[in-house]
Amino acid sequence: MRFPWANIALICLFAVELVTGYLGLTHSSPDWIAAMHLHRITGFAILVLFFWKSRNILGSFRSRHNWRAAPEAMLASGVLLTGLLAVLGLGLAWSHLGPYSWLGFSGTTLHLNLALLLIPLLLWHSLRHRISFRLRYVAGRRNFLSFGVTALAGLVLWQASERLSLLADGPGASRRFTGSHPENGPDFPVTMWLNDRTPGVDPGQWRLRVNGHVDNPYEMGLEELQLWRDSLTATLDCTGGWYTTRQWEGALVSQLLARARPRPGAGSITIRSRTGYFRRYSLDEASRALLAGRVDGAILSPGHGFPARMVEPHKRGYDWVKWVDEITVNDTGKLWQPPLPLT
Repeated sequence: MRFPWANIALICLFAVELVTGYLGLTHSSPDWIAAMHLHRITGFAILVLFFWKSRNILGSFRSRHNWRAAPEAMLASGVLLTGLLAVLGLGLAWSHLGPYSWLGFSGTTLHLNLALLLIPLLLWHSLRHRISFRLRYVAGRRNFLSFGVTALAGLVLWQASERLSLLADGPGASRRFTGSHPENGPDFPVTMWLNDRTPGVDPGQWRLRVNGHVDNPYEMGLEELQLWRDSLTATLDCTGGWYTTRQWEGALVSQLLARARPRPGAGSITIRSRTGYFRRYSLDEASRALLAGRVDGAILSPGHGFPARMVEPHKRGYDWVKWVDEITVNDTGKLWQPPLPLT
């Protein structure tokens, strides 16, 4: 790209895509809908940028001088360009043509993982064109206006695509703000995070332990848990690209914690699965969570987390820990864990 503003715009827009994509991956609450709207606007803005500067881009790749002078750099730039277009194409296809998969991976998973793989190339591109970030380029009136026009065009294209999708009543019309498509049948998919497998659970031997930074640690068997019939209507939004709204029944986590009597200084809880998988909730998140043993009036199947799984309306599916057998109250906050589970 010949003009510095285009390099600045590309790097900034892709950075916004990564941040907003991460926010969409880690939040299921409509409070974060603006982040996902910005994610889509930015994607269209990148397409506008490529179209606007297509003559310069193609000219650069056709130049024999460029390939003779820096063949490795040209090859890396070609891979970055191809990858970015593929990421955008995968996202658009998922949003407007409906769910699809390849080699067992959903389109949204392919979209996400390919974007992550491009980060090193984007960092390299940023360093190679760091001259573009000199103040006289960044603060230039012409560059600022060009960037603004690109962003505005992205906004217009996003709105046009959304309205066309609604008018056509296609697959994209029913997707959630996270990009997930509905699963409204009598059952919903059984999914695992990374290496989890459905464990065998002996109902007669299963115990729920509530312990940690509490005055009254205790255990509870399955029969006692199933006496609790608190209910919650909540949407399970899986990062694999589907969502389903169900009626969940079980024990309010706030009531389970009240019985254990957390000590002063309690800052979070750890929910641990029989498989060893775990996630932390803040106390505020725990106050709206349910330890569910039933869904839509039926006892959970083994694949859906029997005998108990977490339900928290504002979290994505990987935080809805299945096969729960321990809740530990911590004297540290919920941030003492990876933002996304590693196992």
